Amino acid sequence: MLFKKLSTVERVYNIGLEQNSLSHIFDNINVFVKEAEEDLIKLYDLRILEKIPVKNIMTKHIITINKDDDISKLREYIEHYRHMGYPVVDENGKLIGVVTFKDLEKTNKKTIKDIMTPKDQLILISPETSASESQKIMAKNDIGRLLVVDGKGNLMGIVSRGDIVKTYRIYSEKTSKIQKCSRITNFYFYDKDKNSKLKKLAEDLIILLGGRDYIVSEKDDYIEMLTRDWEPLAKIMKSGDNIDHISITTKSINILQMNIIHEILKTIEKYGFEEIVITDHITLIDEKSAIQRIITDVTSFKESKKTFGTITIRSDF
Repeated sequence: MLFKKLSTVERVYNIGLEQNSLSHIFDNINVFVKEAEEDLIKLYDLRILEKIPVKNIMTKHIITINKDDDISKLREYIEHYRHMGYPVVDENGKLIGVVTFKDLEKTNKKTIKDIMTPKDQLILISPETSASESQKIMAKNDIGRLLVVDGKGNLMGIVSRGDIVKTYRIYSEKTSKIQKCSRITNFYFYDKDKNSKLKKLAEDLIILLGGRDYIVSEKDDYIEMLTRDWEPLAKIMKSGDNIDHISITTKSINILQMNIIHEILKTIEKYGFEEIVITDHITLIDEKSAIQRIITDVTSFKESKKTFGTITIRSDF
């Protein structure tokens, strides 16, 4: 995992739509899946800064100013380097404070040590502090930069708001790509003539898929249809002598891209079941080590031509 800790975001959508066909239902499910992927990218972007330590983005070559320098030196630095603040060091190069453009407002002072903010009043961070935490510290204290010091108090670098903004922009330009998908779609049927219809439907599916060169393998509890590469596509699940439900397994996010799925759906629709409950379990793994699980639970009603249900989208980081 790219992330140090697991983060989970869950969103639940209630859906209600007129049912033109089972394909129409899956079209709508695909809209939510696409929206979930876009949300995942945004959520990832928000967490980018949490996993990046400031040691990776800070400025390491630091311009310092000596405590005994005249304050005119600060004006020279600002004009030359265009930075508004500088760490102050002693004769041994040790950090003792910070001086900024605002300190020039202090009149009747001659040296840098007279106008600087001493070290014990500074907010210092370690190299392992995340960019996200640094951003929060800056916002809370209304400052534009933070000094980064090691465990011994040695100055390691400076991180600014600009460093964090630049980092975010670089990483957020990378879009997420799905590397792996597994999808299990189950159909449960309810009808006063359920058993007789399901037996005929099972026979039709066996003929349909057998005629498309799928391998039909019958077991005690199910009849399985496999591709020539022995990849499962459909299972007719049995409960005793009766058909319990039909399951479709694919590695496709949008199963409607497969012509055979359209043929299966049309075969199911032919029998006009009073109710069809569809449960979808879609697992997507992307290149940023994030996992999405989309669980659909929708019921299609023949009489009212309505579909109701929920789509739950769970993103794990």
